[in-house]
Amino acid sequence: MLFKPLPVANRYRPTVSEPTYPPSVVDIEVPDLSAVVEQMQNQLDFLRDQLLESQRLATIGTITAVIAHEFNNLLTPIVSYSQYALTSAESATPDMDLIRKALSKSFQSADKAGKICAAMLGLARGESTFQNVSVQKLVDEVLLVMARDPQKDGLALRVQIAPGLMVHADPVQLEQVLLNLLINARHAMAARGGSLTIKAIPVEEQHEIRLQVIDTGPGIPEKLIPKIFQPFFTTKGTAKRGEAKGTGLGLSICKEIVEHHKGRIEVESVVGKGTTFTIYLPQIVASC
Repeated sequence: MLFKPLPVANRYRPTVSEPTYPPSVVDIEVPDLSAVVEQMQNQLDFLRDQLLESQRLATIGTITAVIAHEFNNLLTPIVSYSQYALTSAESATPDMDLIRKALSKSFQSADKAGKICAAMLGLARGESTFQNVSVQKLVDEVLLVMARDPQKDGLALRVQIAPGLMVHADPVQLEQVLLNLLINARHAMAARGGSLTIKAIPVEEQHEIRLQVIDTGPGIPEKLIPKIFQPFFTTKGTAKRGEAKGTGLGLSICKEIVEHHKGRIEVESVVGKGTTFTIYLPQIVASC
């Protein structure tokens, strides 16, 4: 008798799976490094802009109390002189000279208050772009934001700006730099008074402008000078009660802004004699 092989015999054969091999280097998806670097740079630029914004608003907050006090000083004569003018106008024999003088004084105080508000709002909004900027106008705007007359704090203010100095800059950012330096100088001399000088001259051979803020405060110890522009380093950590402590970001941000304008900032200080901050910026020639 003959037997046919069973067709199901194949099911008992061992099954061998296809071999798997690690993917070749060609098959691995390599990220686009240029895209990654660009993304990281965008994130860094965003964080930098946020830091500048925060520091600018912090600077404004630092002088809010001073501005509020100065506004009270401006409003007091406005109210007083207005009352004088109204009283005289309603009398049987109005004194026109008194009314004219009272209205003139009221207008002067109101005009100054308006200019301070305009300067503050311009700095607070931060809406600015690179443009040709007059150094004299820049300094005038910052002094308006400071509001309070330095003489009331025992400070002699000297402004020495060579005529016609122009820079290509973001005026809001440069105002922030100057404001920080002036606030620091005022803080340093608050206890004993002194002189505060803002000076700007051309450096012809370098095609630069040298802008200086000079105070006669207590000075900065030599060992601290190398750290003065480092982030979070501050000499105001031991502020007196009632005074705001420094964050240590002001001068670091100042350095960042100045370098962004293709300039540089330097400091010289002698303990017991004072401190000089010097900013160098590229000069542009004003068109005639």
